[in-house]
Amino acid sequence: MTLSIAKRVLEEIHTHAESTYPEECCGLLISDRSKHVTESIRMKNAYDGPKHDRYNIDPLELFRADRASAQKGLTIAGIYHSHPDYPATLSKFDTDHSFPWYSYVVVSVPKGQAGDTRAWIPKEDRTSAMEETMEVFG
Repeated sequence: MTLSIAKRVLEEIHTHAESTYPEECCGLLISDRSKHVTESIRMKNAYDGPKHDRYNIDPLELFRADRASAQKGLTIAGIYHSHPDYPATLSKFDTDHSFPWYSYVVVSVPKGQAGDTRAWIPKEDRTSAMEETMEVFG
């Protein structure tokens, strides 16, 4: 399957990633239909330890964003986060804590500049993830 993402949304994600460097940023990918991302919602990195290689989204914040999206006829298609000075892959920690029904967009941020950006889909058993084709539109 292909994740289709608006160019404007990808630019918003890159700006978010650069603004939180050297910490990880995180947020939601909002779609108007399956895998067609038209919005993003920034989330606070609620991880209570060093944030340079971890993120956590507060479940209540996620619930509120999901509810607000549903009221507009939209849905959460996935989660994005950054990897400061690390490749745009899902780490073992990311995979272990993933939801297999979401796409995961990871942006590498070497030296504070957004770079390689890739999409991933975790396997049902969370043992690994497969790269998902990402198509930019608009």
